[in-house]
Amino acid sequence: MKKDFRVQYPLWQMGFALLFLLFAIVITGTITNFANSNSSFIYSVELGALEGFIMFLLIPVYIVMVIIFGAKISKYNKNNPRNKITIWSSKPPEYMEDDEAWQMITNKATQKVYTFFSWSLPLSAVILIFLPTSKLLIILNLVVLSITQYLIFYVNIRKHTLEEEEV
Repeated sequence: MKKDFRVQYPLWQMGFALLFLLFAIVITGTITNFANSNSSFIYSVELGALEGFIMFLLIPVYIVMVIIFGAKISKYNKNNPRNKITIWSSKPPEYMEDDEAWQMITNKATQKVYTFFSWSLPLSAVILIFLPTSKLLIILNLVVLSITQYLIFYVNIRKHTLEEEEV
């Protein structure tokens, strides 16, 4: 069960969230020009030397991650034709409902994530109301909440896969 891609899926989502945060940090530090007239719309982004270099490194990392992620999904779908993963599904792919035990484990992990959000979203909203906020702070807040969500889910699912391996 440890090799099941559905167990690793939250780790991939955390990786993509961190990469998105790095993109956001670079983009919010750039100079943007916005001009709107009756006949045209112009938007330009000017990257400094450091931001350009970081983007030069991040874009290939992102492309490689997407290729590996797609290959892993294809491999999983080929090996598990009854439990295929699609990115367009309304049900998150990390749900493991193969039998009643895994349904219960998934439900318990999802319940913990729901409890986390029921406390963290209002708290985040209050903090962001009273702090001088920027676009980057709001994005940082969303990424931290997202990573924490996937971490809670992963830790709970992983705990049961470790127990299953010991038996």
